[in-house]
Amino acid sequence: MEITMGMNIVNQNKIDKEEFNKIMEEHALWLKDHNKGKRADLRMTDLSNMDLSGIDFSYADMQEVDLMEANLTGANLSHADLSRGLLHGVNLTNAVIDETDFTKANLMHAVLNGCKGTKAYFPFTCMWGCEIKNASLKNASFLGAEVCDCDFTGSYLEDAGFVNADMDNTIFVDTNLKNVDFYAAGRSYWCDFENADMTGVRVYGLDLDAEKLKGVKGLNMPVCCPEEGSFIAWKKCRKGKLVKLMIPENAERKGTTPRSCRASEAVVLEIYDKDGNPVEDAVSIYDDEFIYRKGETVFPKDADREHMGGWDGIYFVLSRKDTEFYAEDDAESEEDIDS
Repeated sequence: MEITMGMNIVNQNKIDKEEFNKIMEEHALWLKDHNKGKRADLRMTDLSNMDLSGIDFSYADMQEVDLMEANLTGANLSHADLSRGLLHGVNLTNAVIDETDFTKANLMHAVLNGCKGTKAYFPFTCMWGCEIKNASLKNASFLGAEVCDCDFTGSYLEDAGFVNADMDNTIFVDTNLKNVDFYAAGRSYWCDFENADMTGVRVYGLDLDAEKLKGVKGLNMPVCCPEEGSFIAWKKCRKGKLVKLMIPENAERKGTTPRSCRASEAVVLEIYDKDGNPVEDAVSIYDDEFIYRKGETVFPKDADREHMGGWDGIYFVLSRKDTEFYAEDDAESEEDIDS
């Protein structure tokens, strides 16, 4: 069988049940004594739609295996290598996955309810639409994984890492997230954390919806910008212009990262063109009708809360250097999401 995985064409080796059973008999002997039998080599093998429930695949080499729609309920996959495998729709209910390697695998719409294991590896894995309810996955790594529309309800994820993961619409209701690292995880605003234990969670880069934090325990979301008093802030506008702002003492402010700060009002102190020359006005990168004029106080428009992270405000960064993060052509490449 030939399947497409990314840009690569992978030829899958279809084996019959008799050949498969022989491989697994040899593997069972090898697990007991490495001097007997043979470690299962199922690389690039087509096992799609097979009933493989309860089978011991621990330590098996299953790179680029095709397990599409296969049933592995209660299977033991500890220390197995399933990297770059095709596991679309696979049933891993109650499977054991201690240190199992799913690197760059396709796990779209897979079912992992009740699965258990420490240090399972899911880096850069596609997991769109997975069910992972009541699972125990301490120290699991989801580095750079696409966990969009996943449901982790009731799961134990203590010390797991979602660094740079895409988490759009993921559900973490009633989930143990103690000490989880969400550094730079994307689209977290649309995630549901109701009743989750978020004690010790690393929140840098998270943008959370207060309505989806009901009953959350232990969450500490420090404000990155000064919480009291007035202070100087900066922003970039169209044509590379820089705007120097003063956030007044009475302004409401929000921001858990240096690049996610907003205020309910700001005073325009100075404006500079891209060559550093003083100018009188500047146009917002994201709204060509929003004008910053020297000496004026600006207030946010009524914004689309879905794009604004649930909170209207004048966007700013905390240092002039941070404005370099924004390219001069942002106005042509981004949606109108900010003032």
